[in-house]
Amino acid sequence: MATLPNIPIMRIRSTLEKRYSGKIDLQDCDGRSDNEKESAFLTRSLSAFALAQLAGIDDNIAAACVVDGYDDNGIDAIYYDNNDKKVYIIQSKWMESGKDSPKQGDIQKFLKGFKDFLNADFGQFNEKINKMKDKLNEALYDAQVRFILVITYTGSQPLAEKHARHDVEDLLKDLNDPIELVTYQVFSQKELYNAAAGLAEGSPINLDILIRDWGQIDQPYLAYYGQLDAVDVASWWQSYSDRLFAPNLRKFLGSTEVNESIMATITNTPEKFWYFNNGITILCETVNQKPIGKGSTKSGVFECKGVSIVNGAQTVGSIAKAFLINPDKVRQARVSGRLISLDNCPEGFATEVTRAANTQNKIEHRDFVSLDTEQKRLQTDLRILCDKEYVYKSGDLKPKEELGCDLEEATIALACANSDLELAVQAKREIGKLWEDTEKPPYRLLFNSRLSAIRLWRSVEVFRVVEAELKKLQLGLEGRNRLIAIHGNRFVLHRVFKSLSIEKFDDMDLKFKDIRISAASETKIALFNLIKIVNSGFSNSYPANLFKNKSKCIEVSQDLDEIKDISI
Repeated sequence: MATLPNIPIMRIRSTLEKRYSGKIDLQDCDGRSDNEKESAFLTRSLSAFALAQLAGIDDNIAAACVVDGYDDNGIDAIYYDNNDKKVYIIQSKWMESGKDSPKQGDIQKFLKGFKDFLNADFGQFNEKINKMKDKLNEALYDAQVRFILVITYTGSQPLAEKHARHDVEDLLKDLNDPIELVTYQVFSQKELYNAAAGLAEGSPINLDILIRDWGQIDQPYLAYYGQLDAVDVASWWQSYSDRLFAPNLRKFLGSTEVNESIMATITNTPEKFWYFNNGITILCETVNQKPIGKGSTKSGVFECKGVSIVNGAQTVGSIAKAFLINPDKVRQARVSGRLISLDNCPEGFATEVTRAANTQNKIEHRDFVSLDTEQKRLQTDLRILCDKEYVYKSGDLKPKEELGCDLEEATIALACANSDLELAVQAKREIGKLWEDTEKPPYRLLFNSRLSAIRLWRSVEVFRVVEAELKKLQLGLEGRNRLIAIHGNRFVLHRVFKSLSIEKFDDMDLKFKDIRISAASETKIALFNLIKIVNSGFSNSYPANLFKNKSKCIEVSQDLDEIKDISI
C-alpha cells in the first residue's frame, strides 16, 4: 500500500522555498551533500518564517537574523525589535516525517545558549551572532526589554510535558521574579501550516462584536460605543494575539506595573472593571449591525471587517492573561469599547485617530505630585538657598544640570538615600509607584515637611557623582560584569549613601566637596564588591530582574555587609 503524502509538510516546504530561496546564508555548507544542504536550508528558513510571522518583519530581515550553524549554541535565529522592546530567540527543527517533537537534549542546549546570551557571554557563540553583538548588547542593557523564546518545528506532537516543557518552564520561573521578563511560544506544525495557508500574518481580521447598552454616532463619521464582554476580548487575543493591534501601536508589554494593576482589578473586583478602565478603541474598514437584536439598544451584534485595535493594547493583553488564571472572574467583567468605521472617512483619518488616542488626555502618577504643597516649598527654598531651579510639574523644561534638577532625579536620589532598601528597589523597578499616592508612604517617606532643600540638592549631587563614576567603570567591564554595573546602578547608589554621613546633609557649613570625593571612591568599592557577590551567589539571576527583586536585593545587601573591601 502506497504511503500517503503529508500535505501539511508539503505545503510548509513549498512556502519556505518560495519565500526564502536565495535569501538564506548557506556558505558554511559548501562541500556538503545536497541532502545536507537541503536540510540546512529548511531548518534555517523555518527559523526565518517563524520569526517573520511572530515579529511581523520582512522576509529579508528575518533571513538576515538566522544564525544557525557551527557554534550557534542552540540558537538558530535572533532578532531585537527596539520599538516594541522585544528580543525573539528562535530554535527550529525540520522534521520531514511531520511527527514527534524536539528532544529534551535539543531544548536544554537552546536554554543554555539563552542563558549564555543573558550573561552577554558572546565568546560562546559563532561569528554570525557576534556580528549582532552591539545591537544585542543594547537590548541587554535596557531594563525595559523582554525576551520571547520560540521553539518551532514541523512535528505535530506537543513538547513533552515531563521533560522539555518542564525545562523551559523551570527556567522561566527562575527568571520571571519579580516581573515577567521571558515568555515562550511553541510554533509547531499546526501554526506553521496555518501561516503557510495564509491564515496568519497579513490576512485581515474580521470579528462579530457584541456591544451591550450601545449607542451610535452618525456624523461626521459612523461609530458605535458601549460595553464589551471581557471574555469576548480574551477570545480575540487567543485567536490573533499581537495581530489585533495597529502596526504603529506598541504591542502588549506583558508584566508591567500598569498591566498588573489591570489584572488585579479584573480578578479581584470584576464588577468595577468598566468604571476603572479607559477601554478599547477599534478601527474597522466597515461596520454593519446584524439583524439579531435590531430595534433595541440593550445589545447588538456588529459585523466588523478589517479590525485593528488602536488604543487599549495593554487592556486587551491583560484581560487575556487574567482569563488564563481566573476565567470565571473575567466572565463577570465588562470593558468600555468603541467601534469606528473607516468607510467614507478621509485618507489619513485612521492614522490621526491612532496618534490622538495614544497621546491625548494621559494622566500619570507624577501629574498629581504638582498638587503637593511641599513641592512648591522645595522649589522656592532651592531657588533662595541654593540658587538652583527645581522642576516638578509635567511638561516643564528640565534645567541644565549645573542650574538645577527635576522631580525624577530628586525622587531617585531620595529613595536611594533612605535607609529602607525597598525604596531603592522600587525606584529601579517602577519609579511611578513612588508617586502613586501623595498622601501616604512611600511618597511621604521621601517628600515631607522635614525634607530641606539643601538636603534634596546634596542628595541629587551624590546621585550624579555616582552615575558619572559608574559610567566610567562600565567602560572597563565586559559581559555579565558590565550588566551588573548597568542594572545595579540604584543598588550601588544606595550602598554609597549608606557609607556617607547623610544625617549631616542639612548642615549649611558642611564641606560637601569632601563628600563628593568620598562618593566617587565608595562607588568603585560598592560596585566591585557587588560584582563578586552577584557572580558567586546569584549566578543564575539575570541582572535586569535581580535588582528589581526586593528579597534578592536584601540578600545581596546582607552578604555585602559581611565582607571587607575588595578589588577585581
